[in-house]
Amino acid sequence: MKENGFSLVEIAVVLVIISVLIAIVAVPLATQVEQRRTGETLKQLEVIKEALIGFASAKGRLPCPATPNSAGQESFCTAASGACTATLIEQPHGRCESNVAFLPAVTLGISPVDSSGFALDAWGLLQNRIRYAVANTTIVAGAPAACPVAASNVFTSSATGMRTATMTCLADNGVSLLTVCGVRPTGAAGAATGCTAPLTSKAPFVLISLGKNAATGGTGADEAHNVDADAFFVSHTPTQTGSTAGEFDDIVTWGSLNTLFARLVQAGKLP
Repeated sequence: MKENGFSLVEIAVVLVIISVLIAIVAVPLATQVEQRRTGETLKQLEVIKEALIGFASAKGRLPCPATPNSAGQESFCTAASGACTATLIEQPHGRCESNVAFLPAVTLGISPVDSSGFALDAWGLLQNRIRYAVANTTIVAGAPAACPVAASNVFTSSATGMRTATMTCLADNGVSLLTVCGVRPTGAAGAATGCTAPLTSKAPFVLISLGKNAATGGTGADEAHNVDADAFFVSHTPTQTGSTAGEFDDIVTWGSLNTLFARLVQAGKLP
């Protein structure tokens, strides 16, 4: 009598077919998920940009970055020079504990935040804390000629800040702020010195999401310039491992100096 049922070979063939179908469906689904997270992060960074400009409109300065131990609050040095002893109390001199660190989400009232007070991008991991850099600009009187007086920490100081430095001085081509490069900067990460045809060299602040590969620390040489402590950053379309630029999936955006000025003038904080 013939028995009904499938042979092991037939079952194996069915399983192979099912695996292939799952793979076909899963790849586009994974792509859709990453596209959604990228879109959400872009929207999130735009909201944060508005919050930063709103903070500046109210306070006449930009906030200092949060540091790993500041629980999402901006962190200053107690002294205007010399060794830096960190404090969460606003200092009129505006010297930040670090000018390149994390978004001060608690200071800005940004939510949601993680258990330590840090805002995360749409990937939501500890490594995906949103990074924030603010220009550490010191002005020398007469250099360039458009700068009438000396001023330190002009974007974060409530004492010798943007009003003292003047808009004309800060807009002068001789005054470099944060630079965003479309190609890898000259010099090693942490010690970059310039780049060809920068996307901007006049950014008062920069915001960075480390993207999907943040969990593995990123692998691209370009990405290394977005987690160091100098004033140069990289922004370009995503690239894969093995490309000339190396792996890159960071999302980088920056504030417009003209927009910042316009909002501060409207708020009566400038000129």
